[in-house]
Amino acid sequence: MTSPITRLRSLRRGRAIHLLDIENLAGSPRPTTYDVRQTMGAYRHAVPIGPLDQFIVAVNHSALVPVGVAMGRALGGVQLLVRSGPDGADQALDEAARTDRVDLRFERVVIGSGDGYFADLAGWLTGCGLHVTVASQRDRLSWRLYTAVPDTVTFSLPVPQAA
Repeated sequence: MTSPITRLRSLRRGRAIHLLDIENLAGSPRPTTYDVRQTMGAYRHAVPIGPLDQFIVAVNHSALVPVGVAMGRALGGVQLLVRSGPDGADQALDEAARTDRVDLRFERVVIGSGDGYFADLAGWLTGCGLHVTVASQRDRLSWRLYTAVPDTVTFSLPVPQAA
């Protein structure tokens, strides 16, 4: 008979969850479908994504439709959270991670944001024994979040070319 601890470890093995603050990653409180596609292209190039990985994306209500369309095309099967107000999307991601107990179901967490808001969540996840990586645009990574994790990946968005 396997112990509950052994079962939990086997559930976590090889699995990662990506918690994406798409507004921060795209550099806009109202990213367009194009912005999200460009951002996710750069993200996928910089961050390894495994076959068992899952994605939770948070956004404010005014960007729900363009983000939902773009994420559905980019990844499919993404969980989309909506909350408005100051730090609304950030709070939604934090609550989902803690309430859904990602620490019991995943081996690795990628926080897709440079927002210092996520430093406490990163600390909690690291303390639970998960490998935590932050993925952010180079110029959007806060010092507080950078120092809270052992691993960071930065990327730049493509510069639009003049016609």
